[in-house]
Amino acid sequence: MVRAVVFDIGETLVHDDRYWGSWADWLGVPRHTMSALVGAVTALGLDNAEALRVIRPGIDLQAAYREREDAGRGEYLDDTDLYPDVRDGLQALRDMGLRVCVAGNQTELVPL
Repeated sequence: MVRAVVFDIGETLVHDDRYWGSWADWLGVPRHTMSALVGAVTALGLDNAEALRVIRPGIDLQAAYREREDAGRGEYLDDTDLYPDVRDGLQALRDMGLRVCVAGNQTELVPL
């Protein structure tokens, strides 16, 4: 018997459009270029961060994250990032008596 359901956050409960768009803006490339690169590295089974390394070879990702955070452009999630049916879907599962869990590999900077 199923007693719990676990969902990944990224591209399951929330769409990453704003997140990757903000990286494109930060790195000075068109948003559609970033989107295509993220799709390509994902299709190859690579970490999404490889898209950033294609655009900026040798990028120090930790330093770039800090620079974005210091500039007030760090990562965050809010209700606008949720797919439209997420809240109703999760509530329906809870109404069925299931435990609903959410997990992800976002940084601790993402308040949920």
